[in-house]
Amino acid sequence: MTPEHAFDIQSFDFLRDLSANNDRDWFHAHKTVFATRLERPFIHLLVSLSNRLQDAPRPMSGGKATVFGMNRDVRFSEDKRPYKTNLSGLLTPSGSKKEAGGVIYVQIDAEGGFAAAGYYGLSPAELGPIRDAMVTREAEFASIKADLANSGRDFDRSDSLTGMPKGFADQVDHPHAAEIRLKSLMLREDMDRDVWLSGDVTDRIEALARDAMPLLDFTESGR
Repeated sequence: MTPEHAFDIQSFDFLRDLSANNDRDWFHAHKTVFATRLERPFIHLLVSLSNRLQDAPRPMSGGKATVFGMNRDVRFSEDKRPYKTNLSGLLTPSGSKKEAGGVIYVQIDAEGGFAAAGYYGLSPAELGPIRDAMVTREAEFASIKADLANSGRDFDRSDSLTGMPKGFADQVDHPHAAEIRLKSLMLREDMDRDVWLSGDVTDRIEALARDAMPLLDFTESGR
């Protein structure tokens, strides 16, 4: 990234200070810092990734239109702080936030951030066909898992059922039983500040996205 579009220590200082001064007066007084040191580099990151992933098996696009706003919805929350303390956005097949398929999610916060590729918080109805595919296309899914392991990756297993889902009780001993229990099917990579400050963040997210392509193809064909 060019210096104009690079993340720097001010990017993280803004998010840290926002946590301690989460009110509209402070945010508006520092809006120029937000725009130049955080929002602009973040948009540039999404655009750069979009350009790199145009030759991927499943091209992904993002930019200004796929960045989530900083305002929190406080209508039904006891926490009335008006702003999020992170900035996040998407890369999607359509280049829109209104995407039902697999996506690449990127988030920066005061400590660093992370990227995730796949599906988050699917409903049982959405998961049903994918779980069926894990059973009926056992060898294909095993190959995907092996390739992920060879790349040093695994599913994020923080969102999982404790028991087998409805309709899959007889698959408790299946080789993919642990994955059948997952409610989100995604790969995650945490990245500390140095990854963002060095500019390596673009390479790291591109690699994550490419490693996730076989998973995205499998799950889309099973939906």
